[in-house]
Amino acid sequence: MAHRLKTVLVMAVVLGLTNSCAGPSELAEQPREFQARDAAEVFAAGYDNIREYYLEPVQIGSVALHGMQGLNGLDPTVSVAGDEDKVQLSVGRAVIGEFPAPRADDSVRWGMLTAAVVLAGRSSSPTLAKTAPEQLYRTIFEASFKDLDRFSRYADYDSARDNRAQREGFGGIGISLLPDETKVVVASVMQDTPAFRGGLKAGDEITHINGGDVQGLSSRDVVDRLRGIINTPVSLTLRRTASSTTGSAAPQTLDVTLRRARIVPTTVSFERIDDIAHIKLMGFNQDTTATLSRAMVEAWREIGPRMAGVVLDVRGNPGGLLDQAVSVADMFIPSGEIISTRGRHPHSQQRYDARSDDIAQGLPMVVLINGASASASEVVAAALQDSGRALVIGTRSFGKGSVQTVIRLPNDGEMTLTWARLFAPSGYALSTYGVLPSVCTAHYTDDPVQVISDLRRGMTRPTALLNARRVVADLDAVRQKELSEACPSKPAHNEAIDLEVARLLVRDRELLTRMREMSLVAVAQKTQ
Repeated sequence: MAHRLKTVLVMAVVLGLTNSCAGPSELAEQPREFQARDAAEVFAAGYDNIREYYLEPVQIGSVALHGMQGLNGLDPTVSVAGDEDKVQLSVGRAVIGEFPAPRADDSVRWGMLTAAVVLAGRSSSPTLAKTAPEQLYRTIFEASFKDLDRFSRYADYDSARDNRAQREGFGGIGISLLPDETKVVVASVMQDTPAFRGGLKAGDEITHINGGDVQGLSSRDVVDRLRGIINTPVSLTLRRTASSTTGSAAPQTLDVTLRRARIVPTTVSFERIDDIAHIKLMGFNQDTTATLSRAMVEAWREIGPRMAGVVLDVRGNPGGLLDQAVSVADMFIPSGEIISTRGRHPHSQQRYDARSDDIAQGLPMVVLINGASASASEVVAAALQDSGRALVIGTRSFGKGSVQTVIRLPNDGEMTLTWARLFAPSGYALSTYGVLPSVCTAHYTDDPVQVISDLRRGMTRPTALLNARRVVADLDAVRQKELSEACPSKPAHNEAIDLEVARLLVRDRELLTRMREMSLVAVAQKTQ
């Protein structure tokens, strides 16, 4: 059974109402009636992928049984019990059926059994009978993941479609919408998109799509109508108020026809801070490296040869595609290891090395991290820190040191499974403790000059802390606790100080070089 896989560092992204789209197959109406044969195929595919790809060996029989027991969450009168020989389904006090238990590793038969239990349950439970197939899939898979880690999950048809749009792009017009259920208002317009070229502006209210009134439509319905195959037309009627036009006070009514194009959500922004390039990365999708390259070209063009340095800001970045994290790090590291992955599946055991020149041409470089920097962000920060290419500033990162593979199921839902662990070039695992900054700002409030002063006087020395991070597995419980609390990410932390410290360090090359050398000492102590 073939499935499409994409390796990602799963990101905890809440998808906004970005107008997205997919091809014809994703626009098709999903079946509303439960079909046992289709369900058996979906469950078998899910169980088989767990058996083959999950990081640790699991018993598929236990996974499937926990999944079926999740039906109780839909109807409390439904219960499923099992042992080595049989699985029993009850509704209320009545035993509806007993089913022979397959071998513990037989994914196909456990899939068939799960579908049979659901079918039997629907015959006796009015609640299950009224439950849509996608909700049944979601309920069972979410319950089955009780045996797995917290980063493994199931996404139903609608959620999976949105996830693919975030990662890979989609056919759309390039706008986002305000979260307003009473009317459809444009929140922002992406540059170089059909909406931008068509003159749409933030604040425009969309009243009709392809001639149809949007009044009363849900946000999902609006997004679905704005979706379409790339290069197909969509007509909009807009109401533009005086606040968004220089004309009369009366609202304007505009009719616009746009042709959909491939839209990839923007994950990179560039801001000039004097003669420093501040590059903010919000995520890692398939266009991140290309967009970052364009941002650096823009920075060189705008600042010119006077550019003093680069600040790569991944604070709040939840992660994304692993290959993009590797290629982003590769843009700045001329040679050496970037990251390695290790898992149970042979294909999960990889080492990624730098092969490109430094796009920043050796200029001073700083990376900003915080407690919400996870996955791909941690890969980039660890690689740049361990290579000595950049100084890391901020607070301890999230510590999601695992790689997920995303598998498309026969119902067009997605299963995200943890299949490998991440290891920094110096050998430490990124899980739990994350990346520790060379310059910790957690204990400072609003005085960046004090941070620099403490660094100059040697009061904040990263060597011991970073070295402890790299041998954490060898530390006793007390030292591990001390390490976890050494540079905590605090909700009330004033993160404006991070950027200002970075700016001051970029201008103080001697101090920046000394701090980077201290970080490299810790790397050398671990790798010798």
